[in-house]
Amino acid sequence: MSDTLTDETSLMQSYAALRDAWIAKGGLSVAQRCAILKALRSSLRQRADDYVAAISADFRGRSRHETLLTEIAVVISAIDYTLPRIKKWARPSSIALGFPIWPARGGLVPQPRGVVGVVAPSNYPLQLALMPLVSAISAGCRVLIKPSEMTPRTAQLIAQHIGEIFDPSIIGVVCGDANLSAQFVRLPFDALLFTGSHRTGAKVAEAAAANMTPLILELGGKSPVIVDRGADLVTAAESIIAGKLMNAGQTCVAPDYVLVARENYDGLVGELKAAARKLYPDREARDYSAILSDTAIARLEKLESAEQTLDLLDSDIAAPRFQPKLILSPARNHAVMTEEIFGPLLSILTYDTIDEAIEMVRSQPPALVIYWFGGKNERFHAVIAKTMSGAVSINETVLHAGISALPFGGVGGSGIGRYHGKAGFDAFSNQRVIFEQSKWSLTRLLRPPFGMRADRILRRLVK
Repeated sequence: MSDTLTDETSLMQSYAALRDAWIAKGGLSVAQRCAILKALRSSLRQRADDYVAAISADFRGRSRHETLLTEIAVVISAIDYTLPRIKKWARPSSIALGFPIWPARGGLVPQPRGVVGVVAPSNYPLQLALMPLVSAISAGCRVLIKPSEMTPRTAQLIAQHIGEIFDPSIIGVVCGDANLSAQFVRLPFDALLFTGSHRTGAKVAEAAAANMTPLILELGGKSPVIVDRGADLVTAAESIIAGKLMNAGQTCVAPDYVLVARENYDGLVGELKAAARKLYPDREARDYSAILSDTAIARLEKLESAEQTLDLLDSDIAAPRFQPKLILSPARNHAVMTEEIFGPLLSILTYDTIDEAIEMVRSQPPALVIYWFGGKNERFHAVIAKTMSGAVSINETVLHAGISALPFGGVGGSGIGRYHGKAGFDAFSNQRVIFEQSKWSLTRLLRPPFGMRADRILRRLVK
């Protein structure tokens, strides 16, 4: 009970420090934003090995290369993309106003929203804490981060790291359990970003609604792969497997199920297996990461039950790692086809016509991303026209999510809002409208008592 009280006290103190600073000083200047991001980049490089060790310990075995690539390099890349663009993004812009408003002037002034909350998940515990931070700082906000309690070593390292180099009136980090997270999202933030499951996201939205807090929800879901007739099966298989087995499938944009033309089914199954063994050639599969918890392993075992499976690796995979498998032609109503997998299981199904594949995709909530392998032909354009997703990636998997120039986010059940790069700056900015009336204005003639000039203006407006 004392730990809970300490966590609650820390949360309220951290929030108060940020809120008091916002009231007293407002947002961060462009110079402050750049200095903070430069310090974050430098310190992240210095602590890279510490994060590799902490994340591997939390996961009970995580590829060093995966952590450097997906947790460290991607954040540094985001900072490098953001830094030279902040001045331009923060610059006021003008809006041309036509008849009869001209010569009055209008424009937008981007202003930081205020105190931002970030709730990070466990699958990429560093990246998904710091990527929103980069966006919020670029907009000039003050930020409070709640790392995942499922990765406690990483959470403590983030708290120590941020606490050592940044003033708590600018960036704060609070660590605690799920109860603390529930208290966190009920605070009156000026914007809140949550990454996690759809079920928890709905609870976050309900809690935030009490304060009318603007939300960005990154919720994942089932991301389908459609392999078109005539697609290069070798290239498709290697990309699908690389995206699926990154972090052992514990990735929100991982391919979730594959739809392939019936005549290419056997060929693609063979290529998927060959691709897995090419990417993880040694018996120990040393680059293959573990599953975060025994609970997650039990869930994966339940998901694959009662279905025909095919092992993708010859390696002797033992807990806490999990043998990656294809699930061959699962029943449409099986849990593996109705729940997000979040692990190294990949369902593969056939279709006869593109409309049949589209119907399968439409039977699911809108995906975070749809993967298409093939040319940009009429079948591709039919998929674009008849489905909905946060993104579409052609002839590649996962990579788009790490590109700062591209907005990242879902739609419907896969999320609300976008961030990364300019989209992140916009998400955490209030685009404040500025209107300035001119000394010479026709609109003054549109006040009572109305006369002939008003009639002429109105005839032109409504003709």
